[in-house]
Amino acid sequence: MIPYHELTLADKASFDRILSVLQPESSDLTFTNLFMWQYNYNLHSLYLQDLDFWVLLARPTQWKAFYLPPLGDWTDNRKLGAVLQKMRDWAEADGFEFRMRRIPEPLAQALERIDPALALTPEPNTSDYVYRAQDLITLAGRKYHGKRNHLNQFQRKYAWEYQRMTPEIVEECLQSDKEWFNICGALERDGATDEEKAMALVMQNYAALGLTGGVIRINGRIEAVSVGERLTSNMAVIHIEKANTEFDGTYTGINQQFAADAWKDFEFINREEDLGLEGLRKAKESYHPEKMVEKFGVKY
Repeated sequence: MIPYHELTLADKASFDRILSVLQPESSDLTFTNLFMWQYNYNLHSLYLQDLDFWVLLARPTQWKAFYLPPLGDWTDNRKLGAVLQKMRDWAEADGFEFRMRRIPEPLAQALERIDPALALTPEPNTSDYVYRAQDLITLAGRKYHGKRNHLNQFQRKYAWEYQRMTPEIVEECLQSDKEWFNICGALERDGATDEEKAMALVMQNYAALGLTGGVIRINGRIEAVSVGERLTSNMAVIHIEKANTEFDGTYTGINQQFAADAWKDFEFINREEDLGLEGLRKAKESYHPEKMVEKFGVKY
């Protein structure tokens, strides 16, 4: 029996140590992202102390089992090769086809060097959209003309206020049972979506995860929420962005206000993937990404 375990906050320091060296630009590769989606993934984790690597196996009910990127020193061919072999052996022992998903390009290249027999397939629906922070803050230039107008209309139309996240606001969010942001008791509530459970897990552990957040109030009520953190030395990542679309421009407002308040000292902001959803793709493209963080599937 392979001694996998559920991720807990006690694992965070180990992940953070490894990720601070790796500096991956992939939004998947933060402890917060793995922690918040672990139930959706049915995530099994295992730390290999002798190799200083984390192995992450996803066994979701709706997909075939797959490994997420192993986390350790990707430049050490001996260690990475040993981890790869262990993953192949465990997949065979567990009776599922070896495959890896959401593999960022630096790791994909390292794996190819170790074993040219590996087949790499682009996964465009998982590619992250990365923007210049100053573009999202200033919305300057002709290409952002429509966004500036939309923001100005929002600010003129509503009695709004932006606030940084505080423990009191976190608790207020946790009590929210609104249609657009329903995380009240999500982890225990029948019918709660995977997204609602993930957001509830983040907010319940907000301080311990070391996150940064902000909200927009309209007429005193929270109508938009955003939460993120440092991803690399010059890039932030947004884990949560939800807004009540009954108020025109709430997404534009929280995007710009949160970037200006929290990420003005960063060069880039990673706003994650589009999941292959046409509406989400158009929304992300409308902000003119500076680059994409491509990811790959890997199998034999």
